[in-house]
Amino acid sequence: MFKISYKLFESEDVEGNELKGTEGYFQFEIDNETYGIFITEEIDDFTVSVYWWLYYFLEAVRLLKTERYVLISDIEKSNIWIELKMEKDIVEISKVSADKPEGSGAIETKKVPNLTYPYWKEKRVIYEDLKKEVIDKTKLYVEELKVLNNESNKEILKMEKLILEIEK
Repeated sequence: MFKISYKLFESEDVEGNELKGTEGYFQFEIDNETYGIFITEEIDDFTVSVYWWLYYFLEAVRLLKTERYVLISDIEKSNIWIELKMEKDIVEISKVSADKPEGSGAIETKKVPNLTYPYWKEKRVIYEDLKKEVIDKTKLYVEELKVLNNESNKEILKMEKLILEIEK
């Protein structure tokens, strides 16, 4: 079982062409383990970029079609990654620790040096179930973004294009 939960903050102030609806809470659950935060109150100290978490999960799902290994960086924390390993039609997901190498991106397809498993390891989900949850939640999110922004906002279009690419 893999489940994504998110909540957007409504009181977000943005300037000009910036995307409204990017900040809030984001959490995913797999095999009774959770990562992220999801609470009923809106506490700015705990806000994260819902947009980037969903985008990075979309990108990871896309990459898993051809790659066997993907790391998603938690951009809020200096040494936390979410590791996804593909074995046949199963994805093993782990919360791992490693320093972020100079020049590394938010998504990596090679192990980073000094990677350790101090948290949970190899929680399993069927690839198609992961893909469905990520796409379904992202489509829902895109609809919310369209209410808050111009539908032709480049960030919305980028996310929709990635969804279409994965669904092919």
